[in-house]
Amino acid sequence: MKEALLTRLSLEDVMNLLGVQSMPGTPGQLERLRRWIESLVEKRGNTFVLENRRGLLDQWKRHMVLKTYDCC
Repeated sequence: MKEALLTRLSLEDVMNLLGVQSMPGTPGQLERLRRWIESLVEKRGNTFVLENRRGLLDQWKRHMVLKTYDCC
């Protein structure tokens, strides 16, 4: 069952969900990451993000290198 998102996730919340201490990027890039993960939490729940964080991080890294829009 999905958890309801009651408030906006902070970047710190997103990094905790992804299991990372820091994330490289400009403020705009980090905001895009925050919104993408927030959207995934709204649609699929925290558990989905926690269980798939390695793949989500890989997808984000590919996005950053290739500047694609396939993930976020």
